[in-house]
Amino acid sequence: MIDLFEQEEITQSEINSLIENQIEESINLDFKAAKALDSNQKKKIEIAKDVSAFANSAGGYIVYGIEEKNHKAFAISPIDGNEFTKEWLEQIIQTRIQRKIEGLKIIPVRIDGLIEKSIYIVKIPESSFAPHMTSDKRYYKRYNFESVQMEEYEIRNLLLRKEKTQLQIDAIFCSKSLEHEEGVTYQKLHFQIENIGNVVETQYKLFISYDFKRYSLKWDPNLNHGNVNHSVGYDGENFLTLNGVSPIFPDEISTMGVIDFGIESLNRNEIIDSKSFKTKLMFSGGHVEREFKLSEVFINNKTAHNTK
Repeated sequence: MIDLFEQEEITQSEINSLIENQIEESINLDFKAAKALDSNQKKKIEIAKDVSAFANSAGGYIVYGIEEKNHKAFAISPIDGNEFTKEWLEQIIQTRIQRKIEGLKIIPVRIDGLIEKSIYIVKIPESSFAPHMTSDKRYYKRYNFESVQMEEYEIRNLLLRKEKTQLQIDAIFCSKSLEHEEGVTYQKLHFQIENIGNVVETQYKLFISYDFKRYSLKWDPNLNHGNVNHSVGYDGENFLTLNGVSPIFPDEISTMGVIDFGIESLNRNEIIDSKSFKTKLMFSGGHVEREFKLSEVFINNKTAHNTK
């Protein structure tokens, strides 16, 4: 149900469904009755506190105009949009939280088309510029159903997280062209890496291990900038290592290596159906691991994408 908040427009019937289904508040969702919006200083501080807590945590949604009971959507509590406009709410948020929260959106819903019966859905992203401080000189986070003050070490950890790199295996895809050679069928595998952090990464390496023997590997040293190594472990497991060769900037997707992956032609389908390989991407900010089934990559030239 929370997926409906991803829409650019939300209907009155969808708002009603929140109440009918008694949708529960969570770390990513909060319901606020109309009285939460007021011109007194205490209420303005509360607005900034709640919004900044989401931005400092995993992001989420605050719905102003729905009353909760036992942390579940209970009834519509309409806001007078003439007195408390969308612009008024946005101004409170942006002037009482430092730094400004990028990507924040407010979606108004007018009950029966009346501005006097408004609901405001505030969509708050997980901020890349956290931690955000409110006008009371404090930092807040989401904890269960509440916005609570952060401890000093939590603020420090957020600052350190901002400095760390974050990479992921974005996709492994194979070309449509097939090459047959001495009973082996080859297809090119392209390993793509994405920088999902906020810092340029210069040191990274991808380890690929195989749990089967009936395969062959080839690669063009020029195409891979000489960054491919192949070895066999003590237990007979095969390893392929791809070294990073250039910086990866935030939001950039880079092809880390292109390998001709060959499978015994006679037993090709059997191997594809039953085997897999494991990947471990190491970088200065940490590491991520994932296992790929061959059927994800090879059947009908599929692309195996990371699930975000």
